[in-house]
This record gives sequence, C-alpha cells and structure tokens, in this order.
Amino acid sequence: MSDMKQDLIHSVQQFLLERGVFVEDADIAEYDFVAAGALDSFEILSLIMSLETEYGIAVPPELMVDSENAKVGNLATALVKLNDSN
Repeated sequence: MSDMKQDLIHSVQQFLLERGVFVEDADIAEYDFVAAGALDSFEILSLIMSLETEYGIAVPPELMVDSENAKVGNLATALVKLNDSN
C-alpha cells in the first residue's frame, strides 16, 4: 500500500473518530461510511473539503457518485489515482 493511500485512510479514520465513529484499524479499509450511516451529506462534503485541503487535490463530483467509493480503502485508491494523474 502506498504511503499516500495509507495517509488518506488514516485521515478519514481520524475524521470519523472526531465525529464519534470508531473503526478498528483492521476494518477501516473496508468500512462503508454511507451504508453505516456514519456521515450525512454535509459531513461527506466536509470530509471531501478536508481531504482536498490537506492533500492539495480537487475531488470531482463523479468520484463521490460512485457507491464503491463509500468504502474508505476504495476512496483512498481513487484519490491516489487522481493525484497521480495530475
């Protein structure tokens, strides 16, 4: 796993923890924050804005429409690919 992907996963895990959602390290990559109801639409936007600011990337809306990206590991992979293409 790349360092950036690991950092992104950790950032999302911290974001969730700050909102009272604890996810074990072993489970975080497969954690689906939409299916779990952990974040509402405003919180998802806040998460994306936080990641954009922290990592200097622009997240296109279509990336968030893909339901597979509700899993933390898949979201991190998509963001790494997005970053590598820029």
